[in-house]
Amino acid sequence: MLEEGSGSGLSSGASSPEPMEPFTPVYSVRFTDRVTKDGESVKFTIQVSQNSLTVQMIEREFEDFEYLEHCIVTGQNSNGLIIPPLPQRSAIDPHTAEIQSRKQMGKGSKTLIADDFHKDCRQLQKYLELVLSHPVLGKNQRLHEFLTIKEAPPRTKVKKGLMTRIADSFDMRKSSYPDTEEFFQKERDWVAKYGPASVEASEAFNKIVYAQMRISHCMEEMVTALKLSSSPDNTLHHKQFNIINYLFLDSLEALKNQIDDKANKDDSGLGSEIHLCQRFIYSENTMLLHRTSLMVDYQASNRALDKAKPNRKEAAEATKHEAEKAFEECSDVARIEIKRFHRERVFAIQSAIEEFGRQQLISARATLQTLSNTLSQIKAINL
Repeated sequence: MLEEGSGSGLSSGASSPEPMEPFTPVYSVRFTDRVTKDGESVKFTIQVSQNSLTVQMIEREFEDFEYLEHCIVTGQNSNGLIIPPLPQRSAIDPHTAEIQSRKQMGKGSKTLIADDFHKDCRQLQKYLELVLSHPVLGKNQRLHEFLTIKEAPPRTKVKKGLMTRIADSFDMRKSSYPDTEEFFQKERDWVAKYGPASVEASEAFNKIVYAQMRISHCMEEMVTALKLSSSPDNTLHHKQFNIINYLFLDSLEALKNQIDDKANKDDSGLGSEIHLCQRFIYSENTMLLHRTSLMVDYQASNRALDKAKPNRKEAAEATKHEAEKAFEECSDVARIEIKRFHRERVFAIQSAIEEFGRQQLISARATLQTLSNTLSQIKAINL
């Protein structure tokens, strides 16, 4: 029941959504290593394939992806859909890059982190794959045009993140209304709890990656210092010192490379999945806010119908049926989307955690091997 005394006892629980049929993406995408930068313009080269055959090689800027997201969401009925989140744009201007570098390397660091376009390529490719594999969004005509037309479609500038604007457009007072269905109320409670938790998890994992980057930078400085400390003297003890010094130097370089490799894999693996899950929860919350808004409108239309005068009864009845239809359709789609969202995110996080554990073991063994080899070589020196 929506509420006592309402003109209708229907709720979204009365609907019976049909499960979506298995969907196979029409196209597959792969971002190449060719990335060109001209001022603040960064162009990514994408290989688009169909049935394992290359259809097109296209170049797209980040603004093209923003406009694509705008067209996909606004060009169709997206009620109840959990929209795959578009990744944040990387820092490309010097000032923003400096702020980001200090966040990663420490406030006192003067080191600037170089542009990481490989990370941008991974995230944007993941975004396209998520949209292409979505049973509804994957059929969008604008998406197909984006991938198959050589030149990027003309676009208007999107000043603010689309999902943020959609969330801001909802009456936030309605978000506190209790839900008419236990399923959706539990989901709203879950989002309220795990949304902030996912942000904390992402920030905590980033701190681990940043710490590895700082350790790598310190080891690089140690390698430079050891190279400068080599003695040109050919006396016996100086030669022995140089031998040990070079062995230790080589060991540090190997360890530095291993730390760099581990940090990159951690960031692109589990770190990326945690961050993606965080942004997905925000997308789900946006959808739930919209559904709650439709629910409140439906309840209001029922009250209006109960109080309508005879000459306004027909109009109130039509308004009530429109509100009911919008709410029911949104709930049907949302129920399927939520189950799909949890199924896919749990599998992705589980796989990422397993891979993270495997990489931890590989890294630890590599470090042990490097140090053991260096120690054996130093012991073998005839002092």
